[in-house]
Amino acid sequence: MLYQSLRILPEVSLAFAKNQPVIALESTILTHGLPYPQSFELLEELEALAKDNGAIPATIAVIKGQGVIGLSKEDRLYLKSLLMGDSEATAHKLSTRELPFAMVKGFTGGTTVSATLKLAQLAGIKVFATGGIGGVHRGWQQRPDISMDLGALASIPMIVVSAGCKAILDIPATLEALESLAVPVLGYNTEEFPSFYSRQSGQRVLAASAPEIGKTYHQMRALGYNQGILVANPIPAKSEIPFEKIQEKIEEAIEMAASAGIRGKELTPYLLDALAQITGGESIRANLALIKNNLLVAIEIARNLG
Repeated sequence: MLYQSLRILPEVSLAFAKNQPVIALESTILTHGLPYPQSFELLEELEALAKDNGAIPATIAVIKGQGVIGLSKEDRLYLKSLLMGDSEATAHKLSTRELPFAMVKGFTGGTTVSATLKLAQLAGIKVFATGGIGGVHRGWQQRPDISMDLGALASIPMIVVSAGCKAILDIPATLEALESLAVPVLGYNTEEFPSFYSRQSGQRVLAASAPEIGKTYHQMRALGYNQGILVANPIPAKSEIPFEKIQEKIEEAIEMAASAGIRGKELTPYLLDALAQITGGESIRANLALIKNNLLVAIEIARNLG
């Protein structure tokens, strides 16, 4: 039993009743991923894209200590007031570790992949579309830095559609960690794991179609598995940044972070912001393209879940 109940948007509840595809979306893109008002403009585009393709989007967040499954008009206005500095409250970045305390304290915040997965599962959602998951950071041999997203995928039975893991991470180490956690990694109609901004990474995965992913999900449930499935969906070719080019920029961003003493939960947003500056906004444009593409694939998979 939740200490604080979930609040499900009526539109989402109706979709459940009609057996209509419901796709979870995270809210850190609103609070920490993009500046206002671009963040809300993207959310409106994503939600419209989902509806245009026969699905109902459920943007997940914590509002004044309550987990919300789908943002109401009032929720959006309140979040905007926080981001514009019109309120003394703060929009927190909430992962699974912070989620219980945030609900007890009445905090408001954007949910990361791990916290979004947890709340979406409690609401009965099976498919989540995101940009890229967190994972094992580079330099983990000297300073272990592993995202809670991996633990969430290992314990929450949902399908996560992403463009791989974030390119700033150690991709081979992240895939090894997922293998150790028995989390299936399936390439959406591809045998190469994408590296977020690029379609290539040099890492091989098993290719699967939307119907095969749906059947795998049901087979895992029949066998009693608790793990989720990571679906690696390549960025559209016209929007990708060549692998070698973006790797050079990432190394530059990592050096900037080291010089500034940035680490822990602040590292990923710092690196992504640094990349945006170094690439002249090219990384942001690629990010927006892949998020929309992931949403379309998530809808196709949800249709095949039955």
